[in-house]
Amino acid sequence: MTTTITEATRRDIFDFLSISGIEWSGRFNHREFLNRLFDLESLPSHDHRFHSAAGDIAMHTENFSDWTPDWVFSDKRFNLLRCSDEELLRFLVETVHPVVRQDAEEAREIVRKYNSFLTRDRWELRDAGEMAGRPVFRAVRVDGRAVVFPEPTGWSKVDRQIQQARSLLISAKNEEDFQAVGLLCREVLISVAEHCFDPANHKAPDGVYPSSTDAKRMLEAIFDHELAGSVNEEARVHSRAAVKLSYALQHKRTATFRLAALCLEATVSVVNLLAVLFGRRTQV
Repeated sequence: MTTTITEATRRDIFDFLSISGIEWSGRFNHREFLNRLFDLESLPSHDHRFHSAAGDIAMHTENFSDWTPDWVFSDKRFNLLRCSDEELLRFLVETVHPVVRQDAEEAREIVRKYNSFLTRDRWELRDAGEMAGRPVFRAVRVDGRAVVFPEPTGWSKVDRQIQQARSLLISAKNEEDFQAVGLLCREVLISVAEHCFDPANHKAPDGVYPSSTDAKRMLEAIFDHELAGSVNEEARVHSRAAVKLSYALQHKRTATFRLAALCLEATVSVVNLLAVLFGRRTQV
């Protein structure tokens, strides 16, 4: 964990967001936004009535709104003032991600302001492509070195669940263990679908609005939209097949190492496809 972005720069960025009135969480409420980056259920609550950060954040920012909008910048659970460069930059990139912020020009203006501070410490956010006609950004060193996030995708919950599934597969000894790998793969697909699904753009082929756990329908809608057109036909077929394979293997009654390994590989394939489409895999 490296820290080259100074406390002065971080405070200037946080002051800019606070004073300007720009909502750092974009279209999401604070809990929804932070859950894209952190596992809120595993973080402690500051309110004795709740067992996790998810509960107290919902209570104090949604139900009563008695926390100021800039509370997150000083909350030690997220430690944005002193966390690693990678963690801070991932937070900033997420504030201007197309799924979070719909207005492309607003996102670009925010990035210009971020860069006016970040360049003092030899960092900046640069265009890394587009999604749904809106810019996707990545953090790079001014000398051109791209940030390498600690996790493979930067979706912390997704990456953690994949690692758990891999560890379980390695240590699995019986049918129940192999079945547990399949269950973890299901959770991975739900988590990554929650990160990427945008109901305004992603419409299920059968017209049914997917529930929060209907990852298959969400993923099919995502791939159909993001890979629309004849030029993307092969990629679209592959992505849908990967989703289908992952789900089919999870429901096999007789679990073996081979089936569990195939399920995990199919799941990781789906995650990596989405990482490319949503700007988590970019050219250095």
